Amino acid sequence: MKITYDKEADVLYIRFTNNRVIDSEEKNRNEVFDYDTNNNLVGIEIAYFLETHKKDFFPVFKQIEESVWAEESLATV
Repeated sequence: MKITYDKEADVLYIRFTNNRVIDSEEKNRNEVFDYDTNNNLVGIEIAYFLETHKKDFFPVFKQIEESVWAEESLATV
């Protein structure tokens, strides 16, 4: 399994196999499932990942984010 995240696009991609993607199915506005020739799931793309899920998956993410911003602000002073 390989997980990649595009920070600029806010897209998370979880790839389960190295099989070639033959078909894709949009499950909802933010999720696309990729399938191989045998209709096995190859990967899942989740758009707007942090915007949509950061509070669900990372309850302390906001505190960490605020801490990083505070440290960056101090560094520029």
